[in-house]
Amino acid sequence: SSPVKIRMGVKGMKVHPAGELKEGTGHHHIVVDGGPIDKGTVVPADATHIHYGKGQTETELELTPGPHSLTLQFANGAHQSYGQHMSSTITVTVE
Repeated sequence: SSPVKIRMGVKGMKVHPAGELKEGTGHHHIVVDGGPIDKGTVVPADATHIHYGKGQTETELELTPGPHSLTLQFANGAHQSYGQHMSSTITVTVE
């Protein structure tokens, strides 16, 4: 049911707030009902592409009833995607 609680993690990198380009770090984004962002592309900031630039690793999403795909995309401090290899997609059904 909504809100959906999400816990985010990453392997091989460290979570660090946006704004600083620091080797081996980045922050999370969730793409609702969309897929991974191409490597080097800036993740858009809109209702579908949710930024967690403060370094958050947990959130709650308000989703409408029905099936949804949620893609966790890791990106650098300038919001440039690390690509598909640093993303993961799940499907949830909200009742």
